Amino acid sequence: MDVSIIIIHYKTLKLTTDCIRSIYTHTKGVSFEVIVVDNDSQDGADAIITKEFPDVQWLQMGYNAGFSRANNKGIRASKGRYYLLLNSDTEFLDDILTKCVTRLDSQPETAACGGVQMFSDGTPRPFYRSLAIFKRTLYVMPPGRIFQRILEKLIPETHYDDPDQVDWVPAAFLLVKREVVAKAGLLDEDFFLYGEDVEWNCRLGRVGKLKVFEDCGYIHHEWGSNPKRKEVLITIINRFYPQIQLSNLVWIRKEFGIGRFLGLMLNYYLMIPIYFGWKIALNVSKFRNPFGELEQQKDFTRKVWLFSTYFWKIIRNKPYFYKLDPKSHV
Repeated sequence: MDVSIIIIHYKTLKLTTDCIRSIYTHTKGVSFEVIVVDNDSQDGADAIITKEFPDVQWLQMGYNAGFSRANNKGIRASKGRYYLLLNSDTEFLDDILTKCVTRLDSQPETAACGGVQMFSDGTPRPFYRSLAIFKRTLYVMPPGRIFQRILEKLIPETHYDDPDQVDWVPAAFLLVKREVVAKAGLLDEDFFLYGEDVEWNCRLGRVGKLKVFEDCGYIHHEWGSNPKRKEVLITIINRFYPQIQLSNLVWIRKEFGIGRFLGLMLNYYLMIPIYFGWKIALNVSKFRNPFGELEQQKDFTRKVWLFSTYFWKIIRNKPYFYKLDPKSHV
């Protein structure tokens, strides 16, 4: 068996079906198995999908276990010499799997690879080739180029001679050698959702190179597996979806230590009075109620407080399942 394809299903029947159909339609040059791990969707998808694709192996988690735990269950059940972590909201356009396997077979120094994510119309999606750029987005800074330059100075990018080499391969399509996982370990099960792929990439990257092949593309209907994400209001101070940012804080602590984690939390604490003061001053300058229209500042404060309730757990770095109750989202 060449490739074990692992797809996490959570109430995405049409997306999962379309994804699997595209795999069988386009994959011709390698042998593969499809393993679907269901995070307790209770939507009858198992009967529908296995009827159309009888070779699909369907595994039940019994609860909404998130990304890491579900993928680990799929990996443990896999027989392939490669693991492909594949989002349910992706579709193959061609035999991308054979192209990627062929290249990894010829590159012993490469641990894992991916392809270019595309919108439904075929145009490429932007993504972070460098983790430095991603880490900068975790900080909340006042508007202005000077503050961005400070971050760029403090968090410089890594540059590689190989144009395909990256710091991070998005887990929407992440092909990993079996022997690499044996050395790097499975995904960290402290993570519920988000951040786990970045943390895993860091460990995979210590075993071998990570690459994204520009001529290997696939459709990624981003947020298709979580449509509510599209409803979130994005502003400069209020762009953090709580579950994502909590996971990112956990990753920062695990990968870079207590100092980086404390620095990030200090940034958030300091920005609370700064943004309140800025908004109040703006209101006064426009002869408005000084304490009006502070919803964004209050929302940011509530999020920082939510993260603070996990402060000591993250500091201690002991096993803990960082899954937020949806009711706690602000």
